[in-house]
Amino acid sequence: MNWLRNKWEEMRRDISCHLRALKLLFYYNREWALVGISILLDSLSPFVAIYLSSMLLEALYEKRPVREMLVWAVAGAGTALFINVVRHCAVKHKNVMWWGLQYRMAEPVLMKTMSMDYELTENEEVRAMRSRQEEYRKRNMGAYEIFIRFTEQFLIAFLKLVISVGTIVPLFARSTVDKEQKAPFVFQITVLIWILLTIGLVLVQRVIRQKNRKKYAITHTAIEDNRVNEYMMENVVLSTEAGKDIRIFHQERLMETYGDNMTLSWRNTAKKLALNGAKWDSIQGFLSASIGGIVYFYISICAYVGEIAAGSVVRYAGAIQQLIQALTDLLNSWTQLHRNRVVMEEYLAYLDLKDVKKKGTIPVEKRRDGKFLIEFRNVSFRYPGTEEYILKSISVSLEIGEHIALVGPNGSGKTTFIKLLCRLYEPTEGSIMLNGVDIRKYDYQEYMRLFSVVFQDFQIFSFALGEYVAGNEQVERERAMDAIRRAGLEELFGKMPDGLNTMLNRNFSEQGVEVSGGEAQKLAMARAIYKNAPFVILDEPTSALDPVAENEIYTRFHEIIGHKTALFISHRLSACCFSKEILVFENGNIIERGSHEELVKIPGLYQQMWKAQAQYYQ
Repeated sequence: MNWLRNKWEEMRRDISCHLRALKLLFYYNREWALVGISILLDSLSPFVAIYLSSMLLEALYEKRPVREMLVWAVAGAGTALFINVVRHCAVKHKNVMWWGLQYRMAEPVLMKTMSMDYELTENEEVRAMRSRQEEYRKRNMGAYEIFIRFTEQFLIAFLKLVISVGTIVPLFARSTVDKEQKAPFVFQITVLIWILLTIGLVLVQRVIRQKNRKKYAITHTAIEDNRVNEYMMENVVLSTEAGKDIRIFHQERLMETYGDNMTLSWRNTAKKLALNGAKWDSIQGFLSASIGGIVYFYISICAYVGEIAAGSVVRYAGAIQQLIQALTDLLNSWTQLHRNRVVMEEYLAYLDLKDVKKKGTIPVEKRRDGKFLIEFRNVSFRYPGTEEYILKSISVSLEIGEHIALVGPNGSGKTTFIKLLCRLYEPTEGSIMLNGVDIRKYDYQEYMRLFSVVFQDFQIFSFALGEYVAGNEQVERERAMDAIRRAGLEELFGKMPDGLNTMLNRNFSEQGVEVSGGEAQKLAMARAIYKNAPFVILDEPTSALDPVAENEIYTRFHEIIGHKTALFISHRLSACCFSKEILVFENGNIIERGSHEELVKIPGLYQQMWKAQAQYYQ
């Protein structure tokens, strides 16, 4: 009883998963519904040929008029031509859709990744799920390719099975009394053997399904191993940056060893997959052939005793052949779909990930003067899944319209402070207020529009210059040029052959312009300026600049930032001279606060850091 219950539950999960996958497929690819035409024609095509052949043979065997035989011949040729033409069009259309399927069905995963809470993107389990989806996509057939191919095979096999059974039933539905009188032993034994062979085929299919579970486990292990292989190929061996280290530290042998280990791992995996279930696949093939053979034998006996005509022999024999193939394909496709369900369920589970951040609805107050008061009230934070607090009981108000510097040792909580302010994470304890209202109550998208941020690990995308600065394909030229000028990029812009339409880097265009580290940092600043948000946040904004360029940035800092509230993190304390106020972080606490002139006179961490750096310039 438990076995039946478990099987029913598995089947229910299979059906539920596949129906949802089908719904998602049609949502992103509505034209895939046209594949139904191909499925229908693939199912009917062999039976049309079988039926017309049998009718033509019967007409010939019974010496009917030539005109009647000609009609059947023309009907057969015309029907076959029509089916082939329509099939060709349907298959051509399907092939066009098939090429884009892999990337089209990656879109839900990409959209989910960009829209989910940021803290989920850093969750190790979520990252592993996304990584596995990428591995599935890179295989010869990803989850959706497997789903479509075997769903199509299943539906074709199911329709063929129905038509085959409908064609063969009359063979057994005729007078049982006549059969038993003419060949009673043959009739009874044939039916019994057929039933036993069919039961045996179902049981063998159950064993094969269990073997396929083991096969999935083997494949899953290989996918995990391949993550290492992909890392070695893309991030190490083929990386220009890593190439310098490989040569300087003579790591070629180490790389070769990793490659040999990966090759050995793949060879062992392939061997396991080849041996797994090979015997049972052979038994399945033998039973399928035996089911067909016993029916062929029965048809022969019926024809021998005069039970059926010559044309019927062709019709029944053809139907039996299709039945065997349909039964094999039906069981095989269902097994493959069942096996693929694990991958598909993870695909759907990724799309179902629930955001943890509270979604507020209050619109952010529109202020012409840009005055927004930010308060941290007893804020503490630790990353999910950890016990160590990164920030501890932070209470601070940020003066509006002023330039504030955040300084302190690495790991003291400065960047985390910024992430909380931008709602990339939520406080573990305490609250952050904007104009007296908890920021979690505001509409998230509206709140995010308040900030222009340049993180230390910013990315320069291979877009057109204007698209990168604007963050949009619609570029306001004057606004973009103003941002480029204020960021000090006039010289770089002068090298751009197509102006704002020039591609950054040469990933997709030979005319693209490669940018240096300092230029990249200025580009990130230009993007922040273009957004024109009330808060500008800069994390190490001049780390890649030479001293002259750095001095230029800070000399023109007020022109670049304007009257906006500016927060910036810097390890170069000389930059803090331009700030009205400095917050000094240590071990997750703000331990000192004041201007540069005030803090440099007070014994403490800031004074120590200042003296440590100043001695090299004296």
